Amino acid sequence: MGTKKKILGVISIVVVLSLMMVGVRWLFFNVIKSSQMLDGLVEFRAAVVQDMEDGNESGMYYVSNVAKSDVHNINKYIDSAYGSVDTYRIIIETGRYLAIQLNYELSDNYYAVRKYIEGTDIPEDNIRAKQIYEVIDSFINDNISDGMSDLDKEIAVHDYIVENCVYGYPDNNDDAYTAYGALVLHQSVCDGYAEAFFIIMSCLGVKCDIVVGSTEEGLHAWNQIELGGEWYNVDLTWDDSLPDMGSYLKHTYVNVDDSTLELTHSWEKQFYRECADTAYNFYKKRFYTYDSFDEYKKGIRIQMGGSNVLEAAIYTDDETFDLSFLYNYGNIRSINYVVEDMGGYKVVVVYLNMK
Repeated sequence: MGTKKKILGVISIVVVLSLMMVGVRWLFFNVIKSSQMLDGLVEFRAAVVQDMEDGNESGMYYVSNVAKSDVHNINKYIDSAYGSVDTYRIIIETGRYLAIQLNYELSDNYYAVRKYIEGTDIPEDNIRAKQIYEVIDSFINDNISDGMSDLDKEIAVHDYIVENCVYGYPDNNDDAYTAYGALVLHQSVCDGYAEAFFIIMSCLGVKCDIVVGSTEEGLHAWNQIELGGEWYNVDLTWDDSLPDMGSYLKHTYVNVDDSTLELTHSWEKQFYRECADTAYNFYKKRFYTYDSFDEYKKGIRIQMGGSNVLEAAIYTDDETFDLSFLYNYGNIRSINYVVEDMGGYKVVVVYLNMK
């Protein structure tokens, strides 16, 4: 009997201690840390991105309703140009609550942007950050003036990157996924285009995000930007023609709404801004929109002489367009054109070869 009592006593102590531990953890998360609690992956992700943008090298997070597998794969959900999660450790795990410590590796972009915005010295041995900064500083000095609107700044940055970056892989393939590849090496894939756009717009004080999603071709990255209090999608990679056409620029994917972009792109919308407005769409702001092909034929002439690229959005169901009438408007040797179906309208981009 004595032995049984001892066993029951030990069991009772273990049960009591377990209940006490559960109670302490409940108190810790629901009372002590309730004001810091992040509910779900969306809030957790946003806090991590913000900490990296603030230059923090580590962070402690108290979260609920976040799976451990999502903590392990947190870099999959983070599209920050300023760094990535280097290591993580789950400090406390109880029920739906986790206490997580993350350590970050800040990127070259972070130091370049802080140098431009705040004048903070770049670490002496970070040559890449210095090169990125020099490109940004030179571009802004040469192309941005005080009287420019945020839209004007956006177009200037868009055109600079598209004109000076070739889609592809530099000698070090890893550089293709960075702003360093796009701005310094002038060769990158979508991640580099999106990072480069993000950091320059950030230096200009225009709110901007990077979106990671996919298209039929696989994983893809683009941007969202705030203009006039509304958010818009902009995809520089899809505005850079293949094969590369240098200064022959187009703006098909400048400031499109979600309903237009989702015809060709997909992404986890809960992580990003809703883009429902069309007021700052490139073609609307430039008055390059037409309700029919007949209106287009009458109105497109106003673009002649200003550029060797004619762009317009035509609200029509037509699939093909006879553009031979353009030969009547100048010394044109030949024309090449593309038609892009944007759902409710067609974008017609004409490249003129002049005599």
